[in-house]
Amino acid sequence: MPSYRKLLATLCLPAIAAPTLSVAQNAPSTPELGIVVVTATRQETRADETLADMTVIAREEIERLGQGTITDLLARQPGIQVSTNGGPGTSTAFYVRGANADQTKVLVDGIPINSIDLGGSPLRFMPLADVERIEILRGPAATLYGADAIGGVIHIITRRSQPGLRAEAFAGYGSHGTSQIAAGISGGDEHWLFRVEGNHHGSEGVSARRKSYALNKDADDDAYRNSGGAASLSYLPTKNHEFGMSWRGNSGEVHFDSAPWNGNVANGDYDVRTRFRAGQWQVFARNRLFDDRWLSTLRYSEATDDQVTHFSFGDSPLWTRTNQLMWQNDVRLPLGELLAAAEWQRQDVREDDDGMFDDDHATRNTAFLLGWTAHRGDHAWQINARADRHSRYGHENTFGLSYGYRISREFRARLSYGTAFKAPSLDQLYNGGYGHPELEAEKARNREAALIWERGAHTASITWYRNELRDLIAWDSAVPATPANPWGGGYRNIGRANLTGATLAYSGRFGDWKIGASVDYLDAQARDADGRWTRLGRRARHAALLTLDRTWGKRFAAGMEVATVGRRYDSTYDKAAANKEQLGGYTLVNLTASYAIHPDLRLEGRLNNLFDKKYETARYYNTDGFTAFVGLRYSPK
Repeated sequence: MPSYRKLLATLCLPAIAAPTLSVAQNAPSTPELGIVVVTATRQETRADETLADMTVIAREEIERLGQGTITDLLARQPGIQVSTNGGPGTSTAFYVRGANADQTKVLVDGIPINSIDLGGSPLRFMPLADVERIEILRGPAATLYGADAIGGVIHIITRRSQPGLRAEAFAGYGSHGTSQIAAGISGGDEHWLFRVEGNHHGSEGVSARRKSYALNKDADDDAYRNSGGAASLSYLPTKNHEFGMSWRGNSGEVHFDSAPWNGNVANGDYDVRTRFRAGQWQVFARNRLFDDRWLSTLRYSEATDDQVTHFSFGDSPLWTRTNQLMWQNDVRLPLGELLAAAEWQRQDVREDDDGMFDDDHATRNTAFLLGWTAHRGDHAWQINARADRHSRYGHENTFGLSYGYRISREFRARLSYGTAFKAPSLDQLYNGGYGHPELEAEKARNREAALIWERGAHTASITWYRNELRDLIAWDSAVPATPANPWGGGYRNIGRANLTGATLAYSGRFGDWKIGASVDYLDAQARDADGRWTRLGRRARHAALLTLDRTWGKRFAAGMEVATVGRRYDSTYDKAAANKEQLGGYTLVNLTASYAIHPDLRLEGRLNNLFDKKYETARYYNTDGFTAFVGLRYSPK
């Protein structure tokens, strides 16, 4: 280890050395008792009363991330594995409970942002500056959120204003020329609320592909630029009524190394880059009626994902727009709460110059859903049902049943069963080269059971699940070549998949110490067209995380993260293959520290990959080695 890294480790490790404690396992961001969440039921519910496997990433953890991206943040959560093709902004896949990247629903303030991007959404471009918290719902949630929620839901909830005037700012700098800057102002009174914010994240980056990759001649540093902003405005004529609007958007450019295209080694010299622009806006009305027994929420929203990738042989555009009209009603009953909602959604893409999509390439979906959540004595239950009518594949009905029982003051258990589906994307249906308009929707059914222990500031749990998928959509290289698709291959419903796993989790406080840990086991297998069961690629059987944080009074805090991921295979494992493309396991150690110069001004620092571990999450693609970042945050208390 270089001498400067030894010095940093010597200075930081004693400050966060663990006391001698016997502790179990958990995610550091598991919600504490009393936190209110919305994703598990689509209604405000205390986290400790939900009947779902959830994690809440609070603002405190987001701020500790330093120069990191949402990819870095989600990679450290239980039940999620991530693969990236290089540095920040490059192609990224999020595997929730082993499901494919496009089988997870992604929401921003309730707005669906999934697109025809192969990663499922422009999530990798999402800046964290205006994010208040992230709620992760693991397990199928199609009865609440419709298609794409086979693996779960990632719900990003942005910051909102409060009465009074408040300004915040952050600036930081670190390794690879990485810089971040953000500033925002919010305020209002009992009738008007507003918030305006701007942010920028830039980095000179690292080479996306390994320099040892023989055919990669463009092994230079690949830069990343991302600038954006957000604004919201609400009018509250009375405390029971709110009418508002919000907008957020970001744009930038990410470079990544090229590879030979169709055997043309010369293409390896070209500096491939993607210019992107993503945004969401909404208008809404929230009205509490009949002595606060009925909450009506009406919202119209739009999300766009606009990307253009510049290759040596030409430009490849990707543009998706999703419009949604939603009316949700939450009615307080003598026993529990009723959910009744209706949704209309349209998604369309823009045709490129090569006629990539057919003329009629829009899909529409209408849905109605009902739910009942209640508690009585030691018993709790959640029942949901949903009917979708899709313009391309017809009707689809889904349902979910969850039951919880408080065994004792400290122990409770829950069982659940749910179905889900994923509609084929417009790219999979209509891409003129390899799309297939007769694709069936993917179907899933999930069973899970959990046992939870709670005592004071301590929570531990064990969760088991089995998610069975059929009509799996996958790339079939056996599809013959055509004039529109000269290299062959295409999307087909070719098999089934079984995702079985378990998560052990613990979080707790011991005075000034906060400890969290989680251990994940995952067996993700798919059956191909020949009936063979194979392991799904880039998904490790084992992953674990340990976090330790300590505070000294109101001024100083420090923390440590240790993340371990087991070995994986880069693509679907085939026992007969000569080269199985194995990716080695790895362990990363990160350190954090902060010092309050003033109650409103804090100096923050972070050391990532302290021991400079070399590892891959995708074959031949680089990841960051040791990096350091320091920032200054102004946040009035």
